[in-house]
Amino acid sequence: MTAQESPVEVHLGAGGDPLILGLPVFAVASLALGMGLTDMPAGLQIIAPLIILATGLFQLVTTGWAIVLGQSMVAVIFGLFSGFWLTLGFVLIGTHHGWFGVPAAGVGSAEQLVFICYASLFFFLFIACLRLPRVYPLIVILIVAALALAAAGMFEIAGYLALSFSFLGFYAWLNVTQTAMGAKPFPPLGSPLIS
Repeated sequence: MTAQESPVEVHLGAGGDPLILGLPVFAVASLALGMGLTDMPAGLQIIAPLIILATGLFQLVTTGWAIVLGQSMVAVIFGLFSGFWLTLGFVLIGTHHGWFGVPAAGVGSAEQLVFICYASLFFFLFIACLRLPRVYPLIVILIVAALALAAAGMFEIAGYLALSFSFLGFYAWLNVTQTAMGAKPFPPLGSPLIS
């Protein structure tokens, strides 16, 4: 390097939008959850690898990306969802293989515990999301309803709600992709319910 050349500076996290990764993996896992709850692919256990390896891990990446950019609300949302998907996946696999000492008769109760705990957490996330574009609190309140219904054993209705928030997640992602490519987004995601 000559005296006139200066070193190239690389800025970790200098840009980008973490939603471009977080939203599609959320939508895919939600689609799988909806299908699992309605017994389309033979129950919930079959979705565990997808929600752990695809969604849980990639939402951790999204969380880290948002942290680096200083986007604390995005980091919290995807961190919480990463926790949900990883927890649900490990409960589904672990109870099936006897990792946690849960007897076969208690598997439903273990799943119910996960649904109740995360429905409660996501209810408060819904309140926090009221300042975001309308599609995001709508997704979260549908999640709360789906998890509450799943905890109550109403799997089919919960599954259809999961399918609905999955498609809203895909729609939100399409808006992010349009913006990322410099194009005009699809019809707006809605103004915040609270400003």
